[in-house]
This record gives sequence, structure tokens and C-alpha cells, in this order.
Amino acid sequence: MENKTLLVSFQNNTDTIGLKYIHSYLIKNNINSHILFIPQLNKKDFLSIKKFLKSYEPKIIGISLMSPEFFNAKEFSLYVKKNFPEIIIVWGGIHPTVDPKECMKYADYVFMGESEHAYLEFVNAISRNKPVNGILNLVYKSSEGININKLRPFNENLDDLPFPEHFPQKSLILHNGKIIKLSKSLFKKYTRYSGKFYSITTTRGCPFSCAYCCNSAFSKLYGLSKVRKRSVKNVIEEMRLATKIFPDIFYINIQDDNFFSYDIQWMKAFAEKFKREVKKNFVCRSTPAHLTEEKISLLKKAGLSWIFMGLQSGSPRINKEIYKRFVPNEKFIEATKIVLKNNIAGYYDVILDNPYETEQDKIETINVILEIPKPFVMQLFSLCFYQGTEIHDRALKDNLIIENPLEKNYEKFKPTYLNKVTRLSPLLPKLFIELLVKNRKSQWAKISVNLIYLPSVLILEPVAWFRLILISFDYNVFTTVKMISAFFKTGFSKLILRK
Repeated sequence: MENKTLLVSFQNNTDTIGLKYIHSYLIKNNINSHILFIPQLNKKDFLSIKKFLKSYEPKIIGISLMSPEFFNAKEFSLYVKKNFPEIIIVWGGIHPTVDPKECMKYADYVFMGESEHAYLEFVNAISRNKPVNGILNLVYKSSEGININKLRPFNENLDDLPFPEHFPQKSLILHNGKIIKLSKSLFKKYTRYSGKFYSITTTRGCPFSCAYCCNSAFSKLYGLSKVRKRSVKNVIEEMRLATKIFPDIFYINIQDDNFFSYDIQWMKAFAEKFKREVKKNFVCRSTPAHLTEEKISLLKKAGLSWIFMGLQSGSPRINKEIYKRFVPNEKFIEATKIVLKNNIAGYYDVILDNPYETEQDKIETINVILEIPKPFVMQLFSLCFYQGTEIHDRALKDNLIIENPLEKNYEKFKPTYLNKVTRLSPLLPKLFIELLVKNRKSQWAKISVNLIYLPSVLILEPVAWFRLILISFDYNVFTTVKMISAFFKTGFSKLILRK
């Protein structure tokens, strides 16, 4: 009997590039693989899951997870093992990579690191009743306890991997308590921005090792992460194929940690081919250290509309000593000026709720934000001390009382006075924000912030978004309105979530 494998995601949308890479690689190698998306898991859903597993009869279930999906993966795995003890449960992804021993309490095996090749080797070994304990990247149990095998070297030839599909073949979804085939209508419902955002990675790895990021954990495992890059031809072919199959794609979302790490020759070739063969708008991420006028100008002509960039903190002490980020504030401000000068929308990250910050550190962050040329929008995160990261280890050593990162919602920051002022900083006049900071101890300032906070978020922030979208499309009102209508639902939900 054929051995089937089922890949499961508990992410709240279908935008799961890592799992899709595994799925495509298995199918390319003639493995009968299905993806099951479980955007929400309730106990009442387990009867439907049981019925499905009886029908599908998978030999292996592979679960990919980040830390926020840990509890769903745990409950699902415990249920499966109780009712289907013959099914092999495998966990992989970022969280199992940084905390494999905890994950082995609920899984039969864990894979660490990049595992397309390792997981295929595992599936083939199981189907042929061969031993698996020698497979690199694998974590397994024996009479001696938990064994962690060596990691195989990073895959250097990213062009050799099949493209992850936007709408994967052989995909299922848990919807309204039933597991059914993922249809086009359900795909639009559960995919971010109704499927009009196509996500792609053109590199793997990051040249930095920020203390709060999973890359600091990877650095401990692999040594300093080398950035591996795909060829222009390979990247353009994936984009061209995706937009051919889904012509209503509005944006290409380049999810690389730092797309600007490419040299200028690669950028020139990419910009030329993208403009000629893809003809879409795209968004990408950069660091201030790599962003240059020449690269921005090239990409703007090709279709770059939005750029994401991290400030994280305006305090040099916090950035250097705590976050291990070594970009001066002046460099960040210079980069934001280049972005706006070239009619590109800026979306800048800031981390809040850091117990290592003093009040002065927080004020320094606000001061830097006030120097960013308007309009721009911010993405505010509440600091999570994820297992395996450098900052997590430091917090334990310093005996800090921290929130459990498996339970914390990093998108919801504490409603403190200075956090609220930070959020208002891009929306209100500089002099007024400075006045609020200066008089932060006074009762009238606190009352004022509470009175103006929600109206500013619900009125002024959407206005800022509209201005940015208009700028990013070179003041084309028709395209701006089309974009807003396409992304209104997702954008509005994010706005409410971040209140």
C-alpha cells in the first residue's frame, strides 16, 4: 500500500512558504503529499479530523510551526497519537529548530533547520521500512534519551528547488468544522489580501544576527548565516508563472530579510527583466545599511511601491547592547529620506515593551520617529523573548520576569502612555508630540492622549495610508482606489487589531 504523507499548517492563513516548498519538493519526487490548512482549531473540530484521517490514512503527518502555533500543534498531535498510534508525527519549522527537546514531548521525530532534502530522505526511508536514525537534521528518541543529529550543510543551489505554489495542488482546509478540498473561493477567503499578494523568497539567510530574531538562534546552530541567493532567471520565472496563473495578483511580496543585499549587477538585471516580463508592483524589505539611492532608483522604475525597514529602537544603547543592531540613527533617517524622495511608501518597524529600556530610551525612539519625513506608517511590535534567541538566554540569565512567548501576541503592545505617544508620532504635529513627551507626568497630558488616541488611529492613520498608497503609485488615483478596495478587509482588521 502506498505511503501517504500529510503536511499540516496551523497558521491563520495559507501564506506558508516553507511548508509549500516541502510540499512541492515531495511532489516533484513522486511522493503522494497533501497539505491541510487549519486556520483555527477548536475541540469540536476533532471529530471531523478523525473522520478525515480514517479516510485518507496517512503514514506520516508533518507539522510546520512557529512559536504562536505551538499549542495547536500540541493538541492536534496528542489527539492523533491517542486515536491513530500508527501514524508517525513529525514536527519541523522555526520553533522545533530552536526548542527541539520540548517539541519531542509531542512528536515522534523533529527536523531542525532547512529540511527539504532531509524530509524527503525520511519519507523514502519510512516507505521502504529502512532505518531513519542516521538522517541529518533529525531529532529522535532512543533508549539513551533524545538524540540530536548533526545538521546537513545549507542548500547552496536554491535554483534547484521547485517553486512553492500560490494555490497548492492537493490542498485541503478545515472550514466550518469540516475538512474539504481548498477551492478558489476558500483560497481567497483564507489567503492574505484575498490571494492578490504573491509571496516569494529570493534569498535564504540573513547577514545579521539580531538578538531577538530567530537568525540569532540559527547563528548558534550553523555559525554566522551565509546569504544564499537565487539567479535572476529563476526568480523572474517564478514570478512570471505565478502572474500568468493568477493574473489578478496585485503585488509581488518579496519576503527576504534583506532584498537589498544583492549587488548592483544583480539588481540591474532583475529590474530590467521584472519590468519587461512581470509588470506588477512589488514590496520588499531592506536594512538602512544596504539601501542606496542607486538601488532604490532602479527598483522604483521596475515597480517597487513599498519598502519595509526596521528602526526597532531609537536608543543607540538598546540597539547595540541589547538588540545587537549596529546601524546609526542617522543612517536610518537618511534611508527614509531616500525612500520618500523616490515616491516609495515607507513601513517602519519599532519594538515596544522591552524591559531593558529606560524611560529615556523610549523617548529617544520617539525623537527619531519625529525625524522621519512624513507620510509613513509604523509596524509596532511587543517584544517577545522567543526560545533559542540570544535575548531569551540573556533574560533568563538576568532573572527577568518575561511573558511566555508561546502565549503572547506580539502584535498587541501594552497601552502605556509612551507607547500610545509612539503610535501617534507619525500622525500628529512634531511640536505637539514633543509637548506630550515633555509633560508626560502631568494629568492634562495623560487625559489628552486618551482623548485623541482612538480618533487619531481610526481617522488620521487611514489618511496616512491613503497618502502613502497615492504616492507609491505616482499619484494615480484610479490605481490607488483599486488597491484600497482589494486590500480593505485585511487592512481594516489589522488596524482594529493594533488599537
